[in-house]
Amino acid sequence: GGVLAIAALAALGLVPKQCGLGRAAPAFEEAIVAGEGVGDRVSLEALRGKVVLLDFWASWCPPCRESVPILNRLQARYPEGDVLLYGVNVEQEPAGFVERAHGALGIAFPTLHDPHGELQRAYDVQSYPTLFVIGKDGTVRDVEIGVADEAALGELVAELTAE
Repeated sequence: GGVLAIAALAALGLVPKQCGLGRAAPAFEEAIVAGEGVGDRVSLEALRGKVVLLDFWASWCPPCRESVPILNRLQARYPEGDVLLYGVNVEQEPAGFVERAHGALGIAFPTLHDPHGELQRAYDVQSYPTLFVIGKDGTVRDVEIGVADEAALGELVAELTAE
């Protein structure tokens, strides 16, 4: 009963959101469906010690398309893997559709697929794109809703990699 009471309070906005700033990012393990490493499973727990960016996107979303070059450039600045960027496609489509959309948009980082919305619910994603910046310690350090400011995002990521 306690869990339901907390869920009810959270729904009313009386309890901080699960994935608010400074809170532990919700754990997940998902398969890469597009980009480098297709078929590999990605576990947030296994990524401790790295800065992780999760970008929730959909192919029909113009701001999502606008974000891709910004995120591609950011990813290119960290070829040694100190920063790991994953797209999370939110569409209820087959993996083949996601793979084609990923290619058509020119996304240079791997994409996970959340067709049933489990990750979106865990991270309380309300709109697209939403980008989560997760520090080396596994806590949410920033949430960008809409197209991120490239300079500010780059600065934050550089700070987090130096920690």
